[in-house]
Amino acid sequence: MKYNKKLFPVLASALILSACGGGGGGNDSSDGTASSSALNAGAGAPSGGQGDCSVATSGVNWDALMTEICPNLSDYNLFADATDPTSGPMKGGLSYDLSTPLFSDYTSKYRFVFIPEGAKATYDQSEVLKFPVGTVIAKTFALPENTAFRDGAELVIETRLLIHRNDGWIAIPYYWSSESDATLAISGKTLTDVTTSHNGVDVTFSYSVPAASDCTSCHAVVPLLDGPDDKREQIFLPIGPKARYLNWDYTYEDGTVYNQLQFWTENGLLEGLPVDMQTVERAPRFTDTTNISALSGAGLHDTAKAYLDINCAHCHRSELTLPDKYAGAAGGSGLQVEYNRAYEENPGKFGTCKTPVAGGHPDYPRDVVPGAPDDSYLYFRITTNDNRHRMPELARNVVHQEGAQLIRSWIDQLPRASCSPGT
Repeated sequence: MKYNKKLFPVLASALILSACGGGGGGNDSSDGTASSSALNAGAGAPSGGQGDCSVATSGVNWDALMTEICPNLSDYNLFADATDPTSGPMKGGLSYDLSTPLFSDYTSKYRFVFIPEGAKATYDQSEVLKFPVGTVIAKTFALPENTAFRDGAELVIETRLLIHRNDGWIAIPYYWSSESDATLAISGKTLTDVTTSHNGVDVTFSYSVPAASDCTSCHAVVPLLDGPDDKREQIFLPIGPKARYLNWDYTYEDGTVYNQLQFWTENGLLEGLPVDMQTVERAPRFTDTTNISALSGAGLHDTAKAYLDINCAHCHRSELTLPDKYAGAAGGSGLQVEYNRAYEENPGKFGTCKTPVAGGHPDYPRDVVPGAPDDSYLYFRITTNDNRHRMPELARNVVHQEGAQLIRSWIDQLPRASCSPGT
């Protein structure tokens, strides 16, 4: 356990503002269909009945997860030690990580997926894995005292849940207001003057837990409406657990090192994975310790695409492998930076020589100017904290130095285009 390294925020240090939403439930019953070798065998599953946040369960409180918005994270009984959301998931839960993660103010993230007994996720080549009803994705954010020592002391701030209910996905945020439990934070919170040491420099900023209503800003894809009779609604989806970001060797808590997709498949949590792993898309691994100067050519290009995909493409995407005539919230801007979109087929989709559609800045008339990152609006957006121009708009309060350097290097090496200097 990690009690000796955990620091928890105190309510007095927080200014209450706003957060992310909803809730759930279950019991310990099993439908008996799971393989005895599956990791979720004996984990229980939702019964279909009304949940109860106060009921004591020996396993995950599946029914509460399915029907309730509980006041405390511990009400769902997701972790063996309710005071530690960074390890020890209950039966049915498994830790995972992404090869290139979304940047969130240098926090460490502890990710777990909980899949009910008798159920499996289904492989998807390009989009998020198709998780069954009852699935819970839990992500805890903790700010290290020093980013160079992420196994050291850290401030555990929030745990966000994504729950797949019968009527779709719902998001619920919990704020660690004490060392004993996390409390519901529907209206959101801001912690002022939190500090981490990064590259030997203290970085102090205000950390924001997003509002419940803000969750759809990133997690929803919206219909490209076709007239007043088009009644289609937005679709709420997870962002990170796509095959391309799980297709790498991960070190599990017991020390096992294994490709995550193969581990899930061999342990009864995933179906449909191709036998030939060479056919499964793999996004490059990028972390704050990646040697950017060693990247060049296709390696640099693919790594930059992965970074833009995970940090920007939840909004800046359109159709492609989405349902027909659906797009991200900013897909209509014309900037569409999905990893599985070929740059060579239409460089303008990645901003090359493209005029910003909305907002914009008079000093940056093009999103991307190949060979000139300092003239590129895209680079400006990821290096500014001005709310009018910052990208991503939410969940970032400091500049990601390493991500900015990656995108700078990428723009600098792009093939020169009509808007490039000297052309």
